[in-house]
Amino acid sequence: MSENVMKFIEAELKKNSEVSNATLFEGAKLIDKAIGKLNPRQFHAKYPLQVKRRLAGAGTKRTVRAPAKAKAARRTRAPKGDGGAAVLAYVTRVLKRNPDVKNAELFKGACEIDASVAELSARQFHSKYPLQVKRRLAAAAPAPKPAPAPKPAPAPAPAPAPAAPVVAEAPSVGDGDAAAVRGLLLSLARELANAGTQAETIEVMARLDGYVDDIMQAARN
Repeated sequence: MSENVMKFIEAELKKNSEVSNATLFEGAKLIDKAIGKLNPRQFHAKYPLQVKRRLAGAGTKRTVRAPAKAKAARRTRAPKGDGGAAVLAYVTRVLKRNPDVKNAELFKGACEIDASVAELSARQFHSKYPLQVKRRLAAAAPAPKPAPAPKPAPAPAPAPAPAAPVVAEAPSVGDGDAAAVRGLLLSLARELANAGTQAETIEVMARLDGYVDDIMQAARN
């Protein structure tokens, strides 16, 4: 552990206890190039956190304030300065481009922008940045247009009325000779009555077409 780096961090924290981890990290790299091999979280755990604990312990001897309160205040302190705004802008930009990005990826990128973000747990980071950005983007999104109402189905066309049956007009007898028609029918009846056998009846019926022609002729006259 570099003693010069520890002295630098102690001096900066005594001047401004709210100095960001990113500022301390950059200053420490100028003092000891080996610091550049650490990531922001490792640097914070190895140097600023140790100095803060040592200063807090020394302060307890001089003041009557309970250490528990000092720890609680330090635990709830949010990243200060422009780093928070830069992280918020970064998270907003990434979520607009890819709403399904993982929280771990956002957390890693945010730590590179502001090393003090490493003091937060993954859940605290998500609650403070991605969740707030998602809510703000959802509120700013235009409401979806309602789907147009479906058009009513056209009413079925009425069935055509059934055509009236065509009744063939019976042929008119006209002013035919009724007496002649009657006489022909009587003559047919007498022949059928006089037929004594089945053969004679068949012979009379064989001449039926002649009777029909005669009757039609009499009806037309």
